[in-house]
Amino acid sequence: MDGLKYDFISNFDVKISFFISSLFFLTLLGTTFAYAEEYTITIPTGAANENAPYFWSEKSTGVTTGEITIFPGDSVTWKNADTAFHTITSVSQSGEKLPLTSDDEDGLFDSGFFTAGKSYTRQFDDYGDSYYYCSLHPWMNGIVHVVSNTGSVQSIDRIASGLSSDGLGFEVKYILDTTLANAVNVNPDEKTLTFTISDSSETDQITLILPEELIENPNSIWIDGEMITSFQKETTSSGTKLVLPIDSTSREIKIMGSHVIPEFGFLAIGILSTSLVSMLFLTRSRLSMFR
Repeated sequence: MDGLKYDFISNFDVKISFFISSLFFLTLLGTTFAYAEEYTITIPTGAANENAPYFWSEKSTGVTTGEITIFPGDSVTWKNADTAFHTITSVSQSGEKLPLTSDDEDGLFDSGFFTAGKSYTRQFDDYGDSYYYCSLHPWMNGIVHVVSNTGSVQSIDRIASGLSSDGLGFEVKYILDTTLANAVNVNPDEKTLTFTISDSSETDQITLILPEELIENPNSIWIDGEMITSFQKETTSSGTKLVLPIDSTSREIKIMGSHVIPEFGFLAIGILSTSLVSMLFLTRSRLSMFR
């Protein structure tokens, strides 16, 4: 009996150890890959024509340049919605000399030919830029930017609500591991927006999506009063995307554009003011006629 009891206890211990080890492994696995995302870039109809208006379409941002910014572990799927064959082929450089040729291919990845309705998926684990092109249509090229995870997507609503034509203001989306203060300084005379980082950040960048209706062509940036020149700028369907370098001590971000708040907003206020003054004048004139 004692031997049977010992065997039972031993088997039970083994099962418990196996269960705990499995649970630990699954937890680790989930922690590692839970935040991985898959992004889709569509090759639109007509992309095989060199004169096509665009050759790529990224659904989540509306970007048509073939460029996409992702985090390590994320995947990109290229879907062929064209009638022609295409490839997604890695190259060592892009933009320095066009069109690209087979001499530029670096062998890191290659989808091979895939036709309409087919797709190619690749996971990117390493930081850095991965250039690619279609070997059949070398004018089709793009870049996958793999950057460190800088936080979650957040937003500030009703910016400049008192100055916008509809009184609702504007929304600015941003990616950061802390928050921005809801109070945004809007200065139409200086053509600037000033944001304040609420707390210290452990990342080295902040991403902002600025509506064109709020600020046109943001082109000058100051971080805590110091002008910076090393920032990324990209036009998307949602507005201008800025990726700015920061550190743990950064607090104030001032952005200057060619115009802040559409002129229509001030024009509407001016027209309304003029109308009110005119109505008041006419009312007084009519009242004076009956005296």
